[in-house]
Amino acid sequence: MTWKQKIRRTLNRFGYDFVPYHRGAGTSVYMPCPPYSYRTFAPWFSKEFQTLYMNVVNNTVVKEDRCYMIHRLAKHCSCLPGNAAECGVYKGGTAFVIADALKHTSKRLRLYDTFTGMPKGTEEDPSGHETGDFGSTSLQSVREYLSKFPTVEYFPGVIPETFSRTEEDTYCLIHVDVDLYQSVYDSCMYFYPRLVDDGVMIFDDYGFEMYVDAGKKAVDDFFADKPEVPFSLRTGQCIVLKLPSVGISERHNKVISSDKD
Repeated sequence: MTWKQKIRRTLNRFGYDFVPYHRGAGTSVYMPCPPYSYRTFAPWFSKEFQTLYMNVVNNTVVKEDRCYMIHRLAKHCSCLPGNAAECGVYKGGTAFVIADALKHTSKRLRLYDTFTGMPKGTEEDPSGHETGDFGSTSLQSVREYLSKFPTVEYFPGVIPETFSRTEEDTYCLIHVDVDLYQSVYDSCMYFYPRLVDDGVMIFDDYGFEMYVDAGKKAVDDFFADKPEVPFSLRTGQCIVLKLPSVGISERHNKVISSDKD
């Protein structure tokens, strides 16, 4: 492990991230795209989105680009049937982003977290996190922070036990930011069959090196035999778009059979 990786892992344990600074980012909606020479559209630096991000910057370690993706995908799902859920809430910043995108709907946003930090036994996970990481939060503080959104519901405790407290329902949007292999896998196990056609699952940290054997592996393992293909984004996130259930099994079996041939 390099010294940069050691520093980044230490920062991650305390809820921070290490990212390179690019001149011009924050002052333009176009930014450098290393290692390439061109600049690409970065709408998360727009005045409109920055106004929203200022409401969450002190309650999340998720940067503008990832928050923007969450907000846009939540907007996309706002016209679909079903509610929304987030696994891994921390201080409530990304929950605020989702709730804002769904504020003109009657959808429930269900939040699952210990609200006390990483659970006991975290050291056994390959992510490198420890019990109590991201513990600088509480259920009360998150409730107060999100009090302007009346459709938010809270399920404190350890995943997957907390899922049993939820009534049977369908979902159009799931945001998973729990880092640990088993927690990510359990979230997939519970929510995937409850996700409506064209619904979206968003996985944070998928593309970050320290989670290659943790959150990333859990997503890859779960969807290895599913018709959906996870899309890795440059932001470090991964998204899964639920395919229509009608006729998918038959088409998926044909693809698997073709690959084997």
